[in-house]
Amino acid sequence: MSRTRVHVLRALTIGCLLAASIARPAADPAEDHRVRGWTIATQLCIQCHVIGRGPQAGEFVGPAFLRVANMPSTTGMSLNVFLQSHHQRMPSLRLDRDEMDAVIAYILSLKGTGPARP
Repeated sequence: MSRTRVHVLRALTIGCLLAASIARPAADPAEDHRVRGWTIATQLCIQCHVIGRGPQAGEFVGPAFLRVANMPSTTGMSLNVFLQSHHQRMPSLRLDRDEMDAVIAYILSLKGTGPARP
């Protein structure tokens, strides 16, 4: 293959990659927030709660997030109040407003029948 042809193919490949990255839609902020909530939950909550839809190994003292999400009383407001209240069997977590909103968004995303994704 000639050098000119290699350069042309390389330029076309780079051009296609650039066009594909520009044409990609921007990430959904709500999706990013939910993913952040999942990340926080895997760091802080997974020792006591099953956080997704799938099975996890271990003993859990708290209810599964899926069960919490599907309780009729579960709303963003009820989770907000719950996370700011003291509970004997639950450690006092110091989440800032954005972290709390992200965890709430993740828990609420588990409502219904769709698959849970991180």
